[in-house]
Amino acid sequence: MSLESLERRAAISGVGLALAGRSAERSPLNLTLDAIFEALADAGLEDGDIDGLSSWPGASVTPGMAPVSLREVKESLNLKLNWFAAATEAPGQLSAVMNAAMAVASGQARHVLCFRTLSQYSEQVKARSRNSQGGGERGTAARVEGLMSWIRPFNGLSAAHPLALVAKRHMHEYGTTREQLGAIAVNARSNAMLNPRALYREPLTLEDYLSARIITEPLCLYDCDAPIDGSTVVIVSSREAARDLRKPPLCIEAMSGAFHGRNSWDQFADLTGMAASDAGRHLWELTDLKPADVDVANLYDGFSILTLIWLEALGFCAKGDSGAFVEGGARIARDGVLPLNTGGGQLSAGRLHGFGLLWETCIQLWGEGGERQVPGNPQVGITAAGGGPLGGCLLLTRQ
Repeated sequence: MSLESLERRAAISGVGLALAGRSAERSPLNLTLDAIFEALADAGLEDGDIDGLSSWPGASVTPGMAPVSLREVKESLNLKLNWFAAATEAPGQLSAVMNAAMAVASGQARHVLCFRTLSQYSEQVKARSRNSQGGGERGTAARVEGLMSWIRPFNGLSAAHPLALVAKRHMHEYGTTREQLGAIAVNARSNAMLNPRALYREPLTLEDYLSARIITEPLCLYDCDAPIDGSTVVIVSSREAARDLRKPPLCIEAMSGAFHGRNSWDQFADLTGMAASDAGRHLWELTDLKPADVDVANLYDGFSILTLIWLEALGFCAKGDSGAFVEGGARIARDGVLPLNTGGGQLSAGRLHGFGLLWETCIQLWGEGGERQVPGNPQVGITAAGGGPLGGCLLLTRQ
């Protein structure tokens, strides 16, 4: 049975980005509103045009993870909403955009404002200050439950730990090397040097990468994304409404958050695949386009190994060949066969949980990349975000 891909009724009409970086001086709501106003101007919309609101993950107990709620944004702008949603149990960060696309496609809303705001860096600063002043939490620790009950006893408190195991397994199975992981970090920095909004803009060589301190073997400092304070906004509009706006709509050709495996970070049948494998395979079942048609790719690099996994999951290379694909950086350079993480990714531009990657894909498809613009007038772009049991991807085309 053939089903219509309803997401094709939706398009991205504007984007916005507001960064405090590592100054930790601006409130999360202030950053969010600045990004919203930039996105509205980008699309040629007024705040009164917005009738939908979406975010991820909604409420969170982790400091800085979700510092701005839907209701704060609604009240700040006095929005009159026909639809809104924010949920943790979803295909990762880009689920906010995917949900918005379906809301627009089903007629629940006409213009949905999707935002992702983080203040993790300023929260880290506050925590260090409290600890240095002897103000840290004292007393009996809370009982560990759920997934953490299997991780905390081994001091695996960071996502870096399970993903280091994934990297070691990829190396064992396929001969992947640290030099190949380093090619991702070096390419990201090369692109970030041309991005005025990137956090790190100093040169980074492979030698610098290899000599950096190890965080959790085999991942070093430059394999890990950089926490910052910032907000990204993407406006999803009905394709019909988007045609009358300021810029050519970026149509959502296909999207997927398919998940067939275990809901875990370490219990997959193939530890080197994760949820990305399901989402990537399903994406291409929804379109006549092929991986070879993609002109620019911004793929999740919360840790460098995740970028290798997404390259394989999305069919840009065969299973196990991602290390060889990125080796030396020529194939993934801006003038390569697959320009990758063209704004610096999360490794050099800063951690925006995939929304920054989607922002960059839109910038490239609109030809607004400036010095880092991919040559050849790109028409097709892809963004993917998530690791472990989280995985979502979007294929965009310019009209």
